Order: sequence, then C-alpha cells, then structure tokens
Amino acid sequence: MKIYKILTILLCISLITGCSLSKKGETTKSDSTVSSTDSLGSDYYKIVNLGGSDIRESFYMDTAGTKDFISIGRDLQYISMDYFSTSKYYLSEGQYIDTSIQKEFLKRSGEYSIQPKKGTTIEGVKNPVMFSDFYEQDFYEKSGNNYTLKGVSIGIVMDPCKSDNTALDTPFTTETVNKYAKSAIKSVYKTISSSKSGLLSKIKNVPVIIAIYQLTDDSSTVNGHYLYSCYCNGSLGNMKSVKTEYVLFTSSKAEDVDKTTNDEFSTIKSKLKNSAQEAAGLVGEGRYVNGKINSMVMTANLNVKTVSELQYLTSILADEVDDGFTYDFDLSVKINSQDGIMAVIVKDKGASAKTTMLC
Repeated sequence: MKIYKILTILLCISLITGCSLSKKGETTKSDSTVSSTDSLGSDYYKIVNLGGSDIRESFYMDTAGTKDFISIGRDLQYISMDYFSTSKYYLSEGQYIDTSIQKEFLKRSGEYSIQPKKGTTIEGVKNPVMFSDFYEQDFYEKSGNNYTLKGVSIGIVMDPCKSDNTALDTPFTTETVNKYAKSAIKSVYKTISSSKSGLLSKIKNVPVIIAIYQLTDDSSTVNGHYLYSCYCNGSLGNMKSVKTEYVLFTSSKAEDVDKTTNDEFSTIKSKLKNSAQEAAGLVGEGRYVNGKINSMVMTANLNVKTVSELQYLTSILADEVDDGFTYDFDLSVKINSQDGIMAVIVKDKGASAKTTMLC
C-alpha cells in the first residue's frame, strides 16, 4: 500500500509539471503555446514556449542597442538549420544553461572556467577577459501533445578586453582569438559530456552545437559574427570556420564581395530615383555566409506629396525586388516617407514579393 501511494504521488507530480523522461533520457514536455511561422517563411522555426531563458537578462544587458542582439540568435539558428530542419523541429528558449552555470563558465577559476587563468598575460595584456556571455536555443520534436528534446545549440560570446573590462589598446591577433575560441568549445563540451547531475547532465545524451561569436568591435564598423561552430553528438565534432559578413549596398566592399548583386542594386536604385518626382534614396544591407548572399534588408526613403505617388513608387520597388536580382535570397524593404513608415515589401527565397501598405 505504501508503494502504491508513492507511485500515485509521483504520477500526480508528473501530470502537474507536464514533464517525464523518454527512453533515451531526453526531457519531454507537455503541450504549450506554439507560434506559427506560416507568414515568416521556411527559414524560421516554430517556437514552443517552455519558459524564458534564465540568462536572458544578462544577454539583453550586454547586447541591447547593437546589431549583435539580433545576429547572435538569428545566425545561431542558421548554423543549426544544417542539423535541425525548420520543417521538423520546434525551437525553444534555452533551458539548460542557467545563471549559476554561466557564472561558473565565465569566472577565472574553477572546474567549468573557460577564461584565461589569473596571472595569464596575452600579447602584453595581463589577466585579459576573453568571454562575456552565453546564448542557448533548444530543439524539440513534437509527438501528439508532447515535445521531446532532440538537440541544443549554444553560442559563446567572445569579447576580448582588459581585466577591468575596458577595450584593448590593440586587438588580439587572429591566431590568439582562434586559439581561445577553439579551446572554449572543447572545454564546454567536455563539461557537458562529463556532467553527472544538474541541468547540464540532461543534455549530455543529445546532439549539442557549440559556436563562438565575436562581438562587434566598438572601434570599427565591422559587425559581430560567428567564428567557429562544432556539432557534437557523443563526442567532440569537427570545428568549422564560419564566415558571416554584413555588406552595405552600394559600396566598394559590396563591389568586391558580390559585383553582380551590387550592380543590380545600383540599377534598382537608379530606377527608383528616375521614377520619383522629388528626392528618393535606397540603401541595403546584405548578409553573406561563407561568401554567399543569404538575405538583404533594404530601406527606401521617399519624399512624396500624394498617396498615389507613394503607391506608384512602392509598386516600382516591388516589381524590382521580384525580378531585379540574379540570386535568390530572403529580402525585405521598409518604405519611409517624410511622415514615417508607409509600406513593407517582403520576398522570401523562392517566393514572390508581397507588399503591405500601412496607410
């Protein structure tokens, strides 16, 4: 009778919390709020809401107001798509690296530490700080009303600075940055794979992607980007270099990186200006991964005096977005007038452009 009561209590707890263990030990969570990505395109995951990440506050404080805020998470999704397709897996905010684990990774000493040890001098800088934050995303498969954890991706944020967290007088060499980036990946995976209790032990038996992101350098115009990624499934995987660039159109850099798209952008810009009765400007920022354009965000600034004039120029841009580029990539256009944002054009890769007028 006593055993029966214990089993009954455990069953009730399981029903209340909505959690159980699958045969392989992955955490399974009951149905929760799920977002639809039908309007976002195939490069986006459906999001299952299993609660906010415990480290979300520190991440926001470190990245708010910078492009890193978006690119750390979005680019980690792109890296993860090679292993977890958007059509099969659901994405959740990270649940397995909490503030205490993050602190252990980022402090100077201890079992988890990935920082240079106290007393270390690197390129003339004593006791530098290499890493500043973590970002985590989890991937689930859905079966009925349950979501079973199938993988985790972890972004380690790298921001080399002095011991007092002020900027380096001279950036560390590429060799030094790469050395510590690779070392951090090895250390974090070793810690996860050897964990015997706590949150990290719950992800030791699922594939883990670990990637290193270098923050924007305040002294330059170069955006932050991922340096390496490593897919680990039962053992430390091969480290792959990741080259992500953000290119302004039109510019000399765009000419060097992608002359075809730069010339086509120039043509679209000229058509817009020639069609406008007054001033019209167009700028774009393209995202390149390993030398290939992945997406572009364009902003059009128009000086218009009538609604029909606005609609005409918007339609010109929509037609050009549809047919004006040789390469196929995700593209969005924000159209502003002197009175604010007036329209948005969105073209998903492989699809036609869709225009939404906001007036």
